[in-house]
Amino acid sequence: MRTTAVTSWEYKNDFFSIVIRESEQHPGSYMYSSGLSLPRFNPIIWGKTGICSNAAFKGLQQLRADVSYFAIQRGIVTKDAGIQGNSAGGHGDGWYQENDLVIEDASPDVVQEILEFSARDLVQTVLTACHPDVKVPAGTLEPKAMQRFLESLGIANYKEMAPPPIARPQAA
Repeated sequence: MRTTAVTSWEYKNDFFSIVIRESEQHPGSYMYSSGLSLPRFNPIIWGKTGICSNAAFKGLQQLRADVSYFAIQRGIVTKDAGIQGNSAGGHGDGWYQENDLVIEDASPDVVQEILEFSARDLVQTVLTACHPDVKVPAGTLEPKAMQRFLESLGIANYKEMAPPPIARPQAA
């Protein structure tokens, strides 16, 4: 039996996880996995967007499009892998994960750029929807520093502080 080491790049904290690893099925390509914890984002986003709209959920969906556009600008093709890999998931209840992306023919330096872009883009997309005046701090934030930043935005009693739900008018 022959084993081969697979290179991977990871950005993980308690809020979200992004993993890019060499594809074993597609030599020269990478698998991009992303996921997030909806319960960890709730203290930041609760009551800030419309009914049936979750800024974290939508942010992760938007991230796929943003990563693809970022790659295209560098002459790199991405495509849907059609599967959810386990690389970015498995963080318990409320974990949401998108299908993996295949990143074709990228250099390791560009893969690192994609990882750094992804972390900032995901968080800024979520914040733009629920805290438009807040910006991700400049520079590259390590995963634990990003986690502390996100924790600083949370409201301890967020369910009580949120605006009341829209109620149907009651007949008099």
